[in-house]
Amino acid sequence: MEEGIKGWCKMKNMKIKLIKLQPKHFPLFFKWWNNKELRRLTSEVYKKISRKEINKILNQHLLNKKGFDFIITANKKLIGHILVQKKKGKKNWEVYIALGEKKYWDKGIGTAALKQACRWFFNKFSKEKCLDLGVLTNNYRAIRSYEKVGFKKVRIIHSRKHFDTVLMRKGRTMR
Repeated sequence: MEEGIKGWCKMKNMKIKLIKLQPKHFPLFFKWWNNKELRRLTSEVYKKISRKEINKILNQHLLNKKGFDFIITANKKLIGHILVQKKKGKKNWEVYIALGEKKYWDKGIGTAALKQACRWFFNKFSKEKCLDLGVLTNNYRAIRSYEKVGFKKVRIIHSRKHFDTVLMRKGRTMR
């Protein structure tokens, strides 16, 4: 796992690699998680997040035995984050992805990275039958990308306080 999960984004001829999250990557999250446009697409939290809060969250991620955090690289540039985790009380594993660097949006890189993460997950966890993700209903680009990876819409989760979310699921493909 140390050398990372490698692949290509054919559309832009970029070498995509997923590398294990390390504390040296934490400053990227301060920039990414406090980007208003990215937060609008991925989160219901609009307040700024301090470096201290980010460090606390990410240190917890590193200690979590049921979670795997990766930094997405495109031609060795650190551009985003993928988290695969099994939350307490949830039946299925979940995946979360965000490209923090906007200039890499709409190039197929997120789709390629998510395909790699799914391939890694189903190889590592051979008994798992599916992988879930949640996406805000207004994040059309992400939904389209997830569908390209093989995720299917399962249902809409309605919220009285926040935005509605689409639950999507990808099943293991037979070889």
